[in-house]
Amino acid sequence: FHSLLPTLEPPTQGTERLLTLKMSTMAGMVNFVCAYAPTLCSTAEEKDQFYDALDSIVGSIPSKEALFIMGDFNARVGADFEAWPSAIGHHGVGRMNENGQRLLELCSFHTLAVTNTFFNHKDQHKVSWCHPRSKHWHQLDMVLTRKRDLNSVKNTRSMHSAECDTDHIL
Repeated sequence: FHSLLPTLEPPTQGTERLLTLKMSTMAGMVNFVCAYAPTLCSTAEEKDQFYDALDSIVGSIPSKEALFIMGDFNARVGADFEAWPSAIGHHGVGRMNENGQRLLELCSFHTLAVTNTFFNHKDQHKVSWCHPRSKHWHQLDMVLTRKRDLNSVKNTRSMHSAECDTDHIL
């Protein structure tokens, strides 16, 4: 019975922005990465360091293993699925910003998909953060996976009813 339970490798020491966890399941190895990307107003150097570290982590995970990267990317990937067909689906929100460009380049390089953009939900269930001054809602928090593993994701949406003591929606 014990051999049927998933086993965990200890999480990495991580950084203030990236933490990884590897789990052995009956379906095989599954890797989870929790991310907190620099904000739009951070320096280019901070953004480069973050995306270099994330690129290194993704590149170090064997392609046969499942991968889920989730967190606050402080990026807007937009809705232009024709420009980024391997990375976003038909249900994106708004327009891409500079951080979104960086994220989509990483996704395209590693054949990752932004799962949030593949599910048709009401707009309020696609967004996760409200700008304090403009009161516009944005999709900044995302779940990424390998494009080939999209069929293992049954749903990705924001949950406005969850209270998490943050200005972001779960």
